[in-house]
Amino acid sequence: MKLIIFVLIGIVILFVLLKIFKAFLKSIVILLIAFLVFAYFTNPEESKHRQSLNDVLNDLQIKKIKKKFVEVDNYQIFSITKVTVDGKERIVGVGAFGKVWYFDKIKEKLTKKKE
Repeated sequence: MKLIIFVLIGIVILFVLLKIFKAFLKSIVILLIAFLVFAYFTNPEESKHRQSLNDVLNDLQIKKIKKKFVEVDNYQIFSITKVTVDGKERIVGVGAFGKVWYFDKIKEKLTKKKE
């Protein structure tokens, strides 16, 4: 329901802006909508996040993480990979346009710090 309201408000705002800046804004809006539609349909699935995470872990020589500790939040046009380590949820990667990227400091985030 929130998504529908958000879309309707967006359409109304775009309609008003189109009346003000017809030609220039029309091109920008079309490109923006095309970009968002493309992002929506190419957002990687949860299985792609999990497979990519396992590949990265193998490269870093870290043991596999149990499925229950990995969570993927889907925001429709992008997604975020989170891993729970020592009870703390850590964002380790982002997915968009059919790809999943992991942060450079993933090894630090996934290994326990020894004091």
